[in-house]
Amino acid sequence: MNLSRFYIYLVFGICLILFTACGGNSALEFTRAQVEGTVNYKGEPLEEGLIRYVPDGEIINGQVAGKPIFAKIEQGKYQIPAEKGATVGKNRVEVTRYVEAGKQGNMSGGKAELVKQIIPPKYNSHSILSVEIKEGKNTQDFDLK
Repeated sequence: MNLSRFYIYLVFGICLILFTACGGNSALEFTRAQVEGTVNYKGEPLEEGLIRYVPDGEIINGQVAGKPIFAKIEQGKYQIPAEKGATVGKNRVEVTRYVEAGKQGNMSGGKAELVKQIIPPKYNSHSILSVEIKEGKNTQDFDLK
């Protein structure tokens, strides 16, 4: 066997091992579910924002089984279809709403309007919100103070 053919087989073998080891772990498979609901802030429907579901469940091979997902909140309502849905199991929930800060900042390429987060950290970056997502359709409403 010539040396160049040996290297081709070697590279092919390494790639095959990597693809098999990284992509074929059925233990990390997870189920998604449809989620919809409402988000109120200070007693009023949140005009617009984002809601994020972050899997907070079982650790398999050093990873949480599942993926975080986002949905837009419009007029206090959000909806996530099953095919893009939240991971079945325990999820931490984060809600964000940015508004213009009334100031401009220097950005590469010019000035940009600055924004600020109006939802308290206990509902986003340090969220205390947690829900259990079940298979099928889920309704999760949040009343943020």
